[in-house]
Amino acid sequence: MRGRARMKPFRRPSRKGSVLHFSVIIPTCNRPQFLAEAVASVLAQQDADFELLIANDGDALAALPQDPRIRHLENARRGAVSARNLAVAAARGHAIAWLDDDDQWIDPHHLAHAAATLTAGAAFTFGDGVMRYEDGSADRAFARDATAASLAKDNTILISAVTYTRTLHQRLGLFDAALPYYWDWDWYLRVARSGAPLQRIAKPVVAIRVHTANMSGEAQKQARQDNLAALAHKHGLGELRLKNHTDFV
Repeated sequence: MRGRARMKPFRRPSRKGSVLHFSVIIPTCNRPQFLAEAVASVLAQQDADFELLIANDGDALAALPQDPRIRHLENARRGAVSARNLAVAAARGHAIAWLDDDDQWIDPHHLAHAAATLTAGAAFTFGDGVMRYEDGSADRAFARDATAASLAKDNTILISAVTYTRTLHQRLGLFDAALPYYWDWDWYLRVARSGAPLQRIAKPVVAIRVHTANMSGEAQKQARQDNLAALAHKHGLGELRLKNHTDFV
């Protein structure tokens, strides 16, 4: 039987003399008001070159802003991870940036700072954020570092503050659809264990909306617990305690 192919070491693609072009991806499903705010926060980015891909996994979308940078993809209700993979496959940028449809960027220079960090040698960046509660209580800061070692215990990375070079998907593949609740943590582990450099940008770049329809809500507790066990088994992590990002603020 033929052995497993050896993973190539990380090599940062050269961007000498060129502008880093982002594919910003917003997956969405039936949250038109939230989506409008998320899109507006992307279009407010300054000093950045990007396309915006909106991957719809729900009902027909309301009218989107007339902006040539926006592309609309239909996932035909195949699921949230499938929608993300669809958008990654359609991305044209040098780098990927994520924003969930119920979150919004609060730093208009988020992409500009990420571009500088990626071109300086990082393969993957993640920023800080704030938790924004639907009951109107004060925002709470989320400011956590993450390393390959720490990710074996906790996921302290906000997906809506993440950017990375698109070549990582060429090396490591797409997201694991068998982990619908923990595809992001699985991806961070795969990236970190590949040797790709991770770099925290220690400033708040995103507001994470905390509301009852979050996928990390109480209604999904058992499904999340089962999926967490599957993640731990896949990566040999041992027993993990079920947490939300709000547990870290």
